[in-house]
Amino acid sequence: MQISNNFESLKTESNVEFNYSNWGKEYTVQIIYPNDISNYNIPYILVLPKNMKENCILAVESNNLETENSDDLLNNGLLTAHKLVQQLKDNDNPVLIPIVPSVKNGIPYYQQLSKECFSIPSVHPFYRIDLQVLNIINEVKQNLSDKINLRDKIFLNGYSSSGVFAQRFALLHPEIVDTLCIGGASGSIPVPILELGYPLGIADYYEITGKQFDLEVYSQIKFRYYIGQFEDKRKTSERYDESGNFAPMHDMSYFDRSVPTPIGHKQRAMFGTNLLERSNKQITLMKEMGMDIEQQIFEGRTHNNYNGIGVNELGDEYVNHIYNQSAAENKKL
Repeated sequence: MQISNNFESLKTESNVEFNYSNWGKEYTVQIIYPNDISNYNIPYILVLPKNMKENCILAVESNNLETENSDDLLNNGLLTAHKLVQQLKDNDNPVLIPIVPSVKNGIPYYQQLSKECFSIPSVHPFYRIDLQVLNIINEVKQNLSDKINLRDKIFLNGYSSSGVFAQRFALLHPEIVDTLCIGGASGSIPVPILELGYPLGIADYYEITGKQFDLEVYSQIKFRYYIGQFEDKRKTSERYDESGNFAPMHDMSYFDRSVPTPIGHKQRAMFGTNLLERSNKQITLMKEMGMDIEQQIFEGRTHNNYNGIGVNELGDEYVNHIYNQSAAENKKL
């Protein structure tokens, strides 16, 4: 397996800080690079409102761009930060964007925490990207602990590929996630059952992580999904469904870089080939298992904003609504 090291040089870079104003508010933006004593090898972006609330929940979302160009990845991270800050601008909470690497050949698929991420050697700078992101989250919480009362658990957000990353990160580290807000990734919801392997189940969870899956802790997460009614209408000419037709572009069950082909096939055999039918069955099962999971379907909407009918602005409102719910519930604790 050939793996790129395109982030290794960032260990020598200097941190960056600048002011940012929008929506009548002021923020400090920090770009933090790893150094020789960091327990992570990737940079991250931290956005801090100048008038940060004393009690709040850290909002986290990974970047979502496939490129080996480090500058492009950072710029995409800044756009992701801008988007999430905009969605949550009324909450005056910190926003964290870990910059997850991308590789040209697509393996491992770091930005979706594919199974190959767990097979690279420990000496590699991108070993266990999930643990590196966890270390970044813990560093940020520690650094902010003397400024605000930050909740122990995070609000984990994501759309499309970053949504896939988020749902798999939550499967791996449920102990730090309060709310999981995911858009455009309903076709590959992880269900904690032994009939499926990672990333869609937990059959090989101990084998790849070295720890037992904790269903009780996982069940404490509030799972909130949203998706367009026509999510599966756009097709790709690179993958095919069981009938030999072009598969939906954004259905990761058919995408072997994201989901190993045998696991995707078994998932569809268990829950259905149609994306929305499958997610509804998975959500029903997870509810029966005692989990707090909901899905919002936006009628007449698609995955991307083509001709003004994407999930976009409705998704923004939904993310804000779910964060407000999470923040309100945490105030009662």
